[in-house]
Amino acid sequence: MMEKLPEREYSERFDILRQNRVAVSFFKYGSARDNFGGGRVDALATAERCLDAFRKDHNTEHLVDAANYLMFRFMYPYPGEFFDGTDASGSVGTVGTPINMEDREG
Repeated sequence: MMEKLPEREYSERFDILRQNRVAVSFFKYGSARDNFGGGRVDALATAERCLDAFRKDHNTEHLVDAANYLMFRFMYPYPGEFFDGTDASGSVGTVGTPINMEDREG
């Protein structure tokens, strides 16, 4: 499905930057399983710190870091957390109006 998307709709560079940082972090901080799965690091709170830093300095590296922390939270959820795919009725929606939704407004 990804090969059908125009290149401007997905960032391979983002994935590469993200993956490189995971590799460096493994050797710098230890395994994600130990740190996040073991409850030593709060991935969600750390992702929020990254977003706060981005809002202050506009360095998009913080967005890459936040994505990694969110991925770790997904990989090592807390008790009671789960993945359940939803349809539009379960979506939180967007802030703003997506281009394909303009005609449906009103």
